[in-house]
Amino acid sequence: MFIAYCRKIISSYRWRPWHACLIFAAAIVIIYSQSLFFNYSYLDDQQLILENADILERANPAEIFLNDVFFSPDKVYYRPLLTWSLALDWHWGGGTIFSFHFSNLLFHIIAACLLFYLLRTIRIREETSFWLSFFFAIHPALVQAVAWVPGRNDSLAAIFIFSTLLFLSRWFRQERLRDLLFLWFFFLLALLTKETAVLLPLFAAAWIFIFERGYFTYLKFGLAAAGASVAGLIWYLLRSAALGQTDNGNLLASLWHNLFSPVIYLGKVIFPFNLSVYPVLADVIWPYGIIAALIFIAFLYFSRPHRYSRLAFGLIWFWLFLILGLSRPDSDSFQNFMEHRLYVPIFGLIIIAAETENFWRRLSCQWRRRALLLVITVFVVINVIYTYNFRDRVHFWQQATKSSPHSALANRNLGAMYYLNGDKEKAEIFFRRSLSLNIQEPMAHNNLALIYMDRGDLWRAEMELKKELAINPNYDLALYNLGRVYYERRRYQEAASLWQRVLRINPRYFQATLSLEKLNSEILSP
Repeated sequence: MFIAYCRKIISSYRWRPWHACLIFAAAIVIIYSQSLFFNYSYLDDQQLILENADILERANPAEIFLNDVFFSPDKVYYRPLLTWSLALDWHWGGGTIFSFHFSNLLFHIIAACLLFYLLRTIRIREETSFWLSFFFAIHPALVQAVAWVPGRNDSLAAIFIFSTLLFLSRWFRQERLRDLLFLWFFFLLALLTKETAVLLPLFAAAWIFIFERGYFTYLKFGLAAAGASVAGLIWYLLRSAALGQTDNGNLLASLWHNLFSPVIYLGKVIFPFNLSVYPVLADVIWPYGIIAALIFIAFLYFSRPHRYSRLAFGLIWFWLFLILGLSRPDSDSFQNFMEHRLYVPIFGLIIIAAETENFWRRLSCQWRRRALLLVITVFVVINVIYTYNFRDRVHFWQQATKSSPHSALANRNLGAMYYLNGDKEKAEIFFRRSLSLNIQEPMAHNNLALIYMDRGDLWRAEMELKKELAINPNYDLALYNLGRVYYERRRYQEAASLWQRVLRINPRYFQATLSLEKLNSEILSP
């Protein structure tokens, strides 16, 4: 009786597209709810939030939009909307870490919903669009963009990029002014969130000729391009004012160096047990990516016929967004293969995956259900287990050293976490391990010096700090600590000179100001 009643309710249920968003939201909240109670990882989040708490508290638009994202002398990244999102969370959440994690979940839900509507816009079947968006919502390779607070930069970029494409399609199909204005607006927001959005005009043009060809007119194209050009100019002027004349001399070399890196990320998509919170080249397993590429090719072969323009669009989207996201204008190589960078590029793989629909439709309903159940179970289990690595700074860096044992930075930072927790013996072990991997690892000599200073061994502390400054001459913390060593050894003039230099490099280093005031009061006091 009860079963028959349930079947009657299900059969009378009327599906609406927005119901998919409720399912995505429920799945994301259930799987990622543990992240709401996570602490800081001390990879960028402490600098973006804790060290810049005064900036987040003031939330001064001019200060945020006219500085790089880290408010540091090393001006590389112009991402004011990331800082602005953190400032908003700081205010509504009272500075608690919960508010930042809550917003990360919300951004992921919005991105998954926008993806679903975007796939429907390009006439991918509703069922296929639902499952592709659902896998996007729960995929373990995207955990870092959700469970790690700075990873929101990529989910925010995805929200603005997906919105730009949605309003682009609406503008060409419906010719409404408000859609054109929203198209320009979201493109500007995408640029202000992440630099890789500069690729969007290229893909927008391809989008028009692949997905909106029947609605194309030169007038609509010209108006869209004109507004996008103005948005790009506004971004360029703001970025130039914030960063000055940045040196892009190594950008092309960096792009070339990263040319085949997307193969690594493809392996993480197909084999998501191969994940790391801080992956580096020395510990990357290339065969996973090669095997994943062969699997993709096999699925496409058995899914013929294809719309080759869509396959090309998806592949180029995946490839270009990744290699540009990995590259830096101040370096001819990449630093790591962090997985949050996959968030926007994976859209290209999703478009390609939609072209395998013919293969899946040839299977019986029973086999399709089994495959879906298997993939969902595997994804959820891996996701929940992997997400737990982001719960605090020690577990984060423990997983980093375990999955990337050849990373000098990971070993150095794990040592720093042990030092902050008062375990100086373990801290020294990892600092030395870091230097054994890279004798010029930034900050490692400074961190060793702190241990020597705690022991009262000022001579060794001085030697380590001088080694640090030989590598990183403008490192404010090392300069400040060397000033502390000189102060303890009563070399007051040298200490004062170093602390003054610290303030020239970083005027916001308040501890140096306090130390100078203390030194001056001691010298001037009778």
